[in-house]
Amino acid sequence: MDIEVRLATAHDRSALEEFYAREGKNFSDLSTRAASTPVGASLETMFIIAVTQGMVVAALKLDIGKDPKIGRVGFVKYFEIEDDLEDTDLGKRMLEETVALAEKKSLRALDSLVPESRPDVIKIYQDSGFEVECKEIYLRRTFRPRVF
Repeated sequence: MDIEVRLATAHDRSALEEFYAREGKNFSDLSTRAASTPVGASLETMFIIAVTQGMVVAALKLDIGKDPKIGRVGFVKYFEIEDDLEDTDLGKRMLEETVALAEKKSLRALDSLVPESRPDVIKIYQDSGFEVECKEIYLRRTFRPRVF
């Protein structure tokens, strides 16, 4: 199967909507939500996609923001691959395309947050030259419902 990895264009919108719907996500929410990164507002947003036979089979969102300490930084979000293709080199190819785009745009770094429960995804990032910067713990305190 011949799969092309490239930057998405406006013509890819409906194929992206269909892909993210298959992955249980709403593309309109992902693309129109106020874009932000851990370092502030996004200056630029784009999607990188993998396409075969006119169908998107992998996608990720790249937001570019400005870190006051180092400059322009890319933040990878919503990285999804069709289940049948997860054990291929497609994840690595997607990140290679993202790295090439980051270099072309003179970014100083690329960041992503990956749950610790996904060692397979962490390995894809590490195989592409990403390093673990820190580990965070998500904490929540719940309260019982009250009548008033």
